[in-house]
Amino acid sequence: MLKEFIQLIYPDFCSGCNQPLLFSERAVCSSCLMEVKSSFASHSNTFFGRYSVNREIYAFKFFKNKLLQKMIYEMKYNGNKDTAFVLGIELGFLVQNICKSKNQDFDFIIPVPVSEIKKHSRGYNQSEYIANGISQVIKRPVLKNRLKRRNNLRSQVNKSRYNRWSNVDEQYYLARNFNGINKILLVDDVVTTGATINSCIKALQTINNLEISIAALAGNK
Repeated sequence: MLKEFIQLIYPDFCSGCNQPLLFSERAVCSSCLMEVKSSFASHSNTFFGRYSVNREIYAFKFFKNKLLQKMIYEMKYNGNKDTAFVLGIELGFLVQNICKSKNQDFDFIIPVPVSEIKKHSRGYNQSEYIANGISQVIKRPVLKNRLKRRNNLRSQVNKSRYNRWSNVDEQYYLARNFNGINKILLVDDVVTTGATINSCIKALQTINNLEISIAALAGNK
């Protein structure tokens, strides 16, 4: 009751359309969710550079959707953690449905890390909150600090495809090894050229007999 009263005085707004949210809504209104989740993509046995992955799952097929772009901007640059979590839940339902139909499962979920510098400036890692949303649906734990990103990585914004790949090469590493893990779901916010995912997979290749699948909100790959 108190929460509803506070929200009546200080309403939360949708990160997509900026309209006040209903009491039952969180971060994104039902109308915006319906609009952006009308298309998704799933591909099996694909490659990121020299590395193969078992499956790619994208909640939204095309990143160049203005409504989705606004939500992702709010999530990445305005610290909107709830949007990352809510969209992660939507992605989680897709992962759950696809995995059931393909008889697949995962041991752990690993979010693509950001550097400590960037995490400090943004206040959080958006991929981690997306992974938390997926975890709530598929009931698999999130490993947050096994895969790390160095602090000297420059921004990928406005870089060419070649420069993006050069920029992230050797920038991700395992802080601690894994034992008894065979299948992981690697989670990012948006996959564009695939350079970041390629570098993460390269770091994970030190683990024997590992099957990697990719999940992201959107992909242009």
